[in-house]
Amino acid sequence: MHYLKYYREVGAVGRRRLQQHRTVTAALVFALCSLFLLGSYDYAGADTGVGDFVPHQVIVRLQPTGVSIDDINATYDSTTLQRFSDDSDIYLLGLPTGSDVQVTLDQMTSDERLLYSEPNYIAESPEGDARHRAWGFSSDAPSSQDYSATMLDLATAHSMSLGEGATVAVLDTGAQLDHPALQDNFEGVKHYDFVSDDNNPTERRVGLDEDGDGTKDDLYGHGTHVAGIVDFVAPSAKIMPLRVLDTEGYGDVFTISRAVSYADRNGANVINLSLGSRSRSRLLQQMIKGAIADGVVVVAAAGNSNSSLPHYPAAGNGAMSSADGLVAVTSVNMYSKKSGYANYGAWVDVAAPGDDIRSTFPVDGYAYWSGTSMATPFVSGEAALVHAVYGSLDPASVEGKIRCSAQPLLLTDPIYGAMLGAGRADIGASLAPRLCS
Repeated sequence: MHYLKYYREVGAVGRRRLQQHRTVTAALVFALCSLFLLGSYDYAGADTGVGDFVPHQVIVRLQPTGVSIDDINATYDSTTLQRFSDDSDIYLLGLPTGSDVQVTLDQMTSDERLLYSEPNYIAESPEGDARHRAWGFSSDAPSSQDYSATMLDLATAHSMSLGEGATVAVLDTGAQLDHPALQDNFEGVKHYDFVSDDNNPTERRVGLDEDGDGTKDDLYGHGTHVAGIVDFVAPSAKIMPLRVLDTEGYGDVFTISRAVSYADRNGANVINLSLGSRSRSRLLQQMIKGAIADGVVVVAAAGNSNSSLPHYPAAGNGAMSSADGLVAVTSVNMYSKKSGYANYGAWVDVAAPGDDIRSTFPVDGYAYWSGTSMATPFVSGEAALVHAVYGSLDPASVEGKIRCSAQPLLLTDPIYGAMLGAGRADIGASLAPRLCS
C-alpha cells in the first residue's frame, strides 16, 4: 500500500521506541500511569503526535461557514485525495512532493477556515510484531472445553442468549466470507473493502513482504480469526466484515474512520477494532463518539507493547477509564494473569483471554493466535449478547454491565491486577438481570 514504503524507512524509529518502552523500569511505568490519572490531553489545532503517519498527507475539517476546499488547496498547494463522504466537510489532502507535514500543520494551526488538521496516522494490528504469529492450523474447531469458554462462563451465557438480533462490525484484514463456520454470520449483512475500494472484503494473500520484515502477508487470516471469536461468543449474531488493513496488518486512520462511519450507518450494534496506533486521531475519535451517540458499542484492543502508554483509539482521551461506550480490552492468560505482551494502565476498561486462542482461519480451518486482538472480540461478542438480552440499554450501560460483572484480578495478579481495568470479563455474569444497575 501507499504508506508501507514510508513505514519501512521511517517506521523503524517507532519500532525502536516501542522496544525502549518495553525496557522501562516498573517504577517509571507506574509513575507514568499515575500521570494519566490527572486528566486528558488537549488537542492543538494541528498535531503530529508521536506516531508514524502517511507522508505528504493531511486530514482537514473545514469550518461550517461556506469555506471552499479549493481555496484551502490553493493556499497550501495541496490536492484533494478523497472526501470523507459526499456531504462531509472532512477531506484527505495530498501535499507536494518534498513538503513537510509538520511545517504544513503548523501553518494550518492559525488558519481560521479550518476546525482542525492532523496527519493521516498509520494504524496496525497489534499482532504485526514478529512475536505474534498464527500457528497450529488444522480442521479442529474450538470447543466448550477451551479454557476461554470456561473462564468466561459461556455455558451460562448461551443458556440466556446466542446473540440473535445483534450485529458486530469487524474492521480488520477482511475475512474468508465462505468459511463454513462463518457463512451464516455473514449472510445478509452489509460488507465492504475500504483498502481496495470494492464490495469484496475477502482475505487475500498478495505474496509480498511489503513492510520489509522478512515475512510475506504477516497478518493474513487475522480478520477471519477475530470474526471467529465473535462467533464463538455470540454464534447467532451477524458479523459485518469491513476490510481496513492490508495483509501486512497496516491501515490509516482516514480509512478506518470511514469504515467506523459505514458500520454506524449500516446497522452495527457493536464495532470491533483489533487495531490501533500510538497517536490519537481527532477524526477517528470523532467518528467513534458519533457511533456511540447513535447507540453503537465500540470495543478496541489495548495493544501488545507491555506498556502503560495509551494505545489509541482504545485509550479514548488517554485518561482514566470510564463506562462511556468505548471499551479498551487487554489480555490475560489462562491463569488470569496479564499476558506478557499486553498493555495495561488506568485507561484500560476490562481484560479477556488472549493467549493461545483457537479460532477460524483461512482456508476453511482453524488456528491458534495470541494478542489483545484476540481478547477484544470476546468482549465484542459479550456486548452483542448484552444487546440481544437488554436491547434498550445505551452503549455506556452495556459497558457498565461488562465492567461491573468482571472478576477482580488482584488476587491472581497482584502486580498488574489493579491496572487491568475492572477485571476479567465474565460473560455469564454480565447477562444476569439484577447484578448491575
